[in-house]
Amino acid sequence: MNNLQKYHIISFEKGFLIGLAFLLNVACLSPKTEEADKEAEAKTDFVTLSEEQIKNGHIAVGTFDQTTISDEVKANGIVDVPPMNMASVSIPINGYVKSTNILPGSAIRKGGVLATIYSMDYIQLQQDYLQAISKLKFLDLELDRQNTLSKEDVGAKKKLQQADSEVSSIKALTKALELKLEMIGCSIDKLKKGQISSVVNIISPIDGYIKTVNLSIGKNVAPTDVLFEIVGDAHKHIELKVFENDINKIKVGQKIIVENPRFSETPMLATVFLVGKNVEADTKTINIHGHINDEAMEDKLTVGQYVNTKILTGKRMVNTLPESAVVLHGNGGFIFVNTKANTFQQVPVKIGITERGNIEVIPNKSIGNKQIVKQGASILQAMLTGSEE
Repeated sequence: MNNLQKYHIISFEKGFLIGLAFLLNVACLSPKTEEADKEAEAKTDFVTLSEEQIKNGHIAVGTFDQTTISDEVKANGIVDVPPMNMASVSIPINGYVKSTNILPGSAIRKGGVLATIYSMDYIQLQQDYLQAISKLKFLDLELDRQNTLSKEDVGAKKKLQQADSEVSSIKALTKALELKLEMIGCSIDKLKKGQISSVVNIISPIDGYIKTVNLSIGKNVAPTDVLFEIVGDAHKHIELKVFENDINKIKVGQKIIVENPRFSETPMLATVFLVGKNVEADTKTINIHGHINDEAMEDKLTVGQYVNTKILTGKRMVNTLPESAVVLHGNGGFIFVNTKANTFQQVPVKIGITERGNIEVIPNKSIGNKQIVKQGASILQAMLTGSEE
């Protein structure tokens, strides 16, 4: 083996030994580094203050307050009206639109004219009715004549029976035509005087406002077409959705606080009137029907308007803290506990209902009987955030 080969072997061995030593050193140091990181991370939950800082920050400690609060279920929904206060308007005959001046949003009174329709079928119905009345008069006379002949034993009974059958048949036809014309809005008294009309008036069946208009001048319309949709403005109520987890809490007669929309400083109040019995498969919710307590407030609502509410389901005793003691974060929050002299630890907690400046706090077991910061939590949070930065 020459000198060059010996040199390469020695160099390789040295490099291998150095690399091995480095790996062993890293392996030995890694656990310590991880432990140090964890300790450093844990220390970021603590804030230590001087006596002067505690005094200037007005930091005050104490224990949980026991407060009786109203239990509630949050529910969203819409403003609606009963089915009898909504109308889809059609016309039971074919025709085409002559005129209309109704726009969506227009107010309309019961019996008001929504549109006028030209109809050849309407003219034909009136003609058929007048012809039926004329024929009925003739058949009545014929029936009287056959009755007279039958009494004198001159005419055959078969002719009397035939005349009676024809009168009954034409009476049924006349009555049916009369009902059809009344459904369309025809005045039978005027028609009997010979006043035939070619125009049908579409009449509003309820008081309310126009939701949709589905016609235009000259448009052909059929009995299957919905020409107008009308929404009444009386007896407004709220239809809410409650998740199945809260179903057993809801009872008829419970108070509902409408949080949105707000029309005054005093919240709008309603009462649970009906509780649904079926859970909707898609949303896993049930329907709650609520009545507005104040008619003046009810008048300010608009059908279809979105509402946020709280249903008050009872009262219970809970642990609470003032709002100044809780730092809200997402759906929960943080509080600070006094672990030792002038040192405070940030502890995550679940929060519940907020009522009259008190926040329901669901603490974890680590808090125990430790003193809790009841005033100045936001100052500690700011100092803690500053130390992290």
